[in-house]
Amino acid sequence: MGVAAMVLYSVFAFVAALNLALMRRPRPQLEGDDFCILIPARNESNNLQELIPLLQSQLGGPPKIYVFDDESEDGTGQVAADLGALVVRPREPLPKGWTGKNRACHELAKVAAEDSDAKWYLFLDADVRPAPHFLAAMRGLAVQSGRAVVLTGFPQMLPGKGMEPLFLAWVGWILLSTNPYGLVSRTGRSHSRFTNGQVHAWRSDVYVDLWPNERVKGHVMEDVMMGRILAHEKLKVEVANLSHCVKVRMYDSWRETLDGMSKNSFEITGSVIGSLLLALFLAAIGLLWLGAGSLIWAGLGTLILSGILVAITVRGPIWPAFLMPLALLIGAWTILRSAYWRKTGQTRWKGRIYAD
Repeated sequence: MGVAAMVLYSVFAFVAALNLALMRRPRPQLEGDDFCILIPARNESNNLQELIPLLQSQLGGPPKIYVFDDESEDGTGQVAADLGALVVRPREPLPKGWTGKNRACHELAKVAAEDSDAKWYLFLDADVRPAPHFLAAMRGLAVQSGRAVVLTGFPQMLPGKGMEPLFLAWVGWILLSTNPYGLVSRTGRSHSRFTNGQVHAWRSDVYVDLWPNERVKGHVMEDVMMGRILAHEKLKVEVANLSHCVKVRMYDSWRETLDGMSKNSFEITGSVIGSLLLALFLAAIGLLWLGAGSLIWAGLGTLILSGILVAITVRGPIWPAFLMPLALLIGAWTILRSAYWRKTGQTRWKGRIYAD
């Protein structure tokens, strides 16, 4: 048992180290492909007051920032328009079978297809905060990545209050300790099957050919589903380390984190059985070191090491890594809670309920 635990934990640490070493960090490039910015927004007036000015200073020529005001109640559309963005508003309430974000992104892309000749559609969540060289870095990534038609990656994760980072630590761990994005990128072997809905850029002709948000219109975790579409279509995705050029604070408190991840974790597997198995996997990894016999502390240390490597990659707080067993148990509970929510019609986000 002890040897098996050490081997497994060593694999996780090795994959995390590969991602830290091999994931591309875009080199800023002032000249290159044009990007237009597409921002889905529901009650995001405060965030847009910060985000839009940060983007405008980086765009050459007339700003091409499109904001979808998704039935907001806080003046989101007016704030965006006052800041110079082109505001798109829905012609009808959210149609049955669509999630709000998918409808927003789809409608934004339809407008951009008619109004913009930019080579890339860059989708951003309203809570991201780009550095002054962000767009230059994305231009550089487009060059570095070669044939990639989708550019995405991991921003710097800013911590919320109190114990919030502990409730989110399992997400970064499961992504960066089990998926060798850097190795896939460098070798061209296999497919990452991943996009990050916070920051992802699509080559405009590919997006218009696939209309991916329409194809996954009913899914809460649309970025995961679009990654699977890209793998099926054999289209290259570049998953980069973007922590030096964009940052995000996903949630403010541990309860908000638990509810936010309960909203979408079910769709990692898309089934109750799959959710049970994934929860068991996380719980087993979190507890396996206890049965490692004479290697108990080596096993725990290696698990902690994988968490530290992930935290360094996304420039997040280190301390949750020292509680990685607890973080993984929280992840297991979150996934079970997400499955329960979905099957009992309690999946709610931003005032909307999403159920099977």
